[in-house]
Amino acid sequence: MAIRCDMNNSRKFLGQLLQLLEPKPPLTLSQWADTYRQTSRGASAEVGPWVTRPYQREPMDAFTDPRIRVIVILSAVQMLKTELILNALGYVIERDPGPVLVIQFRDSDADIFSKKRLAPMIRDTPILRGLVAESKSRKSDNTITDKSFPGGYIRIAASASPGNLSALPIRYLFMDEVDKYPASAGAEGDPITVAEGRLAEWPYASKEILTCSPTLHGISRIEKAYEDSDKREFFVPCPHCGEYQILRWAQVKWDDSQFTNKKRANTAVYVCERCSGEWNDGVRWQAIARGEYRATAPFNGVAGFRINSLCSVKRELSSLVLKWLKVQGDTEQLKVFINTELAETWQDKGEAPEWEILLSRRESYDVGTVPRGGLFLTAGVDVQRDRLECEVVAWGRNRESWSIEYQIFEGKTSESAVWEKLAAYRSQTFMTAAGVGIPITRMFVDSGDGTMTNDVYSWVRTQPSSQVIAIKGTDKGILPVGQPSAVEVTVGGRKIKGGVRIRLVNVSFFKAELYANLRSRPPTEEEMAQGYTYPPGYCHFPSGKNYGDEHFKQICAEQLITRANRRTGRTKREWQQTRARNEALDCRIYARAAAWDKGLDRMQERHWRELEKQLHLEPPKQIKTPEQPSPSIAGIRQPGLSLNEIRPKGYWGDRTKGWFER
Repeated sequence: MAIRCDMNNSRKFLGQLLQLLEPKPPLTLSQWADTYRQTSRGASAEVGPWVTRPYQREPMDAFTDPRIRVIVILSAVQMLKTELILNALGYVIERDPGPVLVIQFRDSDADIFSKKRLAPMIRDTPILRGLVAESKSRKSDNTITDKSFPGGYIRIAASASPGNLSALPIRYLFMDEVDKYPASAGAEGDPITVAEGRLAEWPYASKEILTCSPTLHGISRIEKAYEDSDKREFFVPCPHCGEYQILRWAQVKWDDSQFTNKKRANTAVYVCERCSGEWNDGVRWQAIARGEYRATAPFNGVAGFRINSLCSVKRELSSLVLKWLKVQGDTEQLKVFINTELAETWQDKGEAPEWEILLSRRESYDVGTVPRGGLFLTAGVDVQRDRLECEVVAWGRNRESWSIEYQIFEGKTSESAVWEKLAAYRSQTFMTAAGVGIPITRMFVDSGDGTMTNDVYSWVRTQPSSQVIAIKGTDKGILPVGQPSAVEVTVGGRKIKGGVRIRLVNVSFFKAELYANLRSRPPTEEEMAQGYTYPPGYCHFPSGKNYGDEHFKQICAEQLITRANRRTGRTKREWQQTRARNEALDCRIYARAAAWDKGLDRMQERHWRELEKQLHLEPPKQIKTPEQPSPSIAGIRQPGLSLNEIRPKGYWGDRTKGWFER
């Protein structure tokens, strides 16, 4: 009897052993998820069995495709990114074990991912339950960020933790929100490169996933990774003509004649690129169900997938259009929409407009005369070895400006004669249309390169210190114009009485602002007749002497580019000259900086009324400004850098006390 019992137990044990050793039927990742995965309450709006959506299937199945080593997901929010990583983790735990590193942006993100996403999936998916032990503080291999399972482990690390990224060999590397990662993990360099070094033990069996919504063009990590892939786009067939096409925001149309944003949004339809057939949400969702990915570049082992919110079967067009309409005029929110809903990078339009456009917009007021609206004057001076160049600019409400006069004083700056010309010029007044003279209230003079700096200091020292200020341009700074600092000191470090004090000017700030202002459109004649005036920051130019082709070519002589450091991999944005001469741009920037320093950005209506009273002028009756063109629906052209984006930290432009006495 005992022998028979032992035989039965042996057969049972042998059957269980054979069951464990029996190879599991092959499944793609989407098949595995559809068969086993359960979504969790609190982590998903739909609780229960996982259902793979049409735009999710191919990216998921790329994980189980032996030809693909790297998967890049450039995606809108709530579409694919994190769920792909979760499904891949479930597959690895249950079917193809190995060591896994999951990288999140910060330690807090790693904790949230573990507690709110991974743990609920393991708890609610029966086939995973029991394979990964619950987190126990006394068991080091099963904590919040370190989990073991038969044949492998999962480590969840922050992107800035070099020790966690480079410690142990891994087979699987899953990286979420890669555009948020720091430029360097400690002193070890780019966190992605550091982490990829851990895959060396599995050169032919490793898998790598990178996901993110894109950010800035030229800086975005996920954009670069996608560009290095086979660049797969999701193509959807038109229900009317059958033409397969990428769903683009340019083809979303709505009735702009409606009075409210909500009513406009409710009229939204998608329009086919080929036949102009209109799709409502139901038709669009049916088309998405028949969609497919198509590679737009050769395959090299890296599969890249781009998907935007128009391909979601959970999003209504009206909700997207309403969100779009609400962010118009807010550059920061518009950037978020383009990145997270359209899955497109944001391109800073920091480059200048075409010089011909500015030339054609010249106005008929006389050079040297201050038009109505200009209420105080500043000047900017650029110093060259053989000449001084100076522009005088008038300023009015809403930072509106008028170029008054551009002068070039020939002569060696190492000699006094040319400086005497500038001193005489600074002392004169400029007449308004009402016959009142206005002086230059503040002049900023570039201190030049090392060979001319002492010449500048020598002249500035002879001028009123509250009106003439030596400056030095810089690409960064806490303030647009820094606080005065002494540059003439004795050997012992003591300040020289009456010595020169210099101001640092953040030229990047003012260039970005100027180029944004130059792209503003003037009001039409019809709008002027209706009482509209010019938009904030609008720049007026006369058509007289020194305001010809060369002047505007110099104004448009720089562009904002992204430059990468080949050694560190870091990128930065900087201004680059596109032609040899740019003195007109520099003079304009210095005059604007002088206006900022004088209080232009802090002035209120009472200050403008005070100036008008002094100049015997009546306040203007026009108070409306025309609507500026929003980014083109047909091409989504982003506007220039907003002040919120280009103002440095600590910007104090809202302070009003003592604005004109400084």
